[in-house]
Amino acid sequence: MHDETTVSAEDREGQSEVIEIEIIEDDPALSDAGDEITVEGAEGDVVVDGIEEAGDDVVALKDEVEHLREMYLRKLAEFDNFRKRIERERVEMVKTAGSEVVLDLIPVLDNFERALEHSGDSSPESILQGVNMISKQFLEVLERRGLEQFDPTGEPFQPEIHDAIQRVDDPNLPPGTVAWVLARGYRYGGRLLRPAMVGVTAEETTIVNASKPADAGGGETES
Repeated sequence: MHDETTVSAEDREGQSEVIEIEIIEDDPALSDAGDEITVEGAEGDVVVDGIEEAGDDVVALKDEVEHLREMYLRKLAEFDNFRKRIERERVEMVKTAGSEVVLDLIPVLDNFERALEHSGDSSPESILQGVNMISKQFLEVLERRGLEQFDPTGEPFQPEIHDAIQRVDDPNLPPGTVAWVLARGYRYGGRLLRPAMVGVTAEETTIVNASKPADAGGGETES
């Protein structure tokens, strides 16, 4: 679309001259807006209404981008501080939990020391009874902290939680049954810490005698 704009300017001899400028607008919306360009005087002072409005929009957009950039940097710094604080709290929690477990185990250690001090004056039965009591106390402390002990004797073998270390021949138990436990298994918080070390009954096997192959020379010959 074409748009004609009149520009007035002073020539060198002081005479007024009218200059016609033809502006081609590709967008009809811009032409309908009625943008006007006015040039006055020899110095060429220019007033552009539409461009001034566009310049204000650019400045506003730059301010908004800078504001968003500052917000992003601020949030990034806050997140980094949050991450560091969480890491410090996690380390402190681990230290605190460890110290609480150690504090619970100190009485068990005291009982071990007392048992050793009186071991010379006690009978074997008394020493055995004392060791059993200390073992029970030690296990109770660990169970309060989430430890779970399991003994799968007589249960079906499960490779996920059992570690078969020996094959057992026991006709009184069905094949694939845990016959005995060398070391119990442990879980902590529902997660397997150590599988139980077990002996498992083997499946019954049938021995088949293979037939003796025929001689290469064939059968007996009649005389």
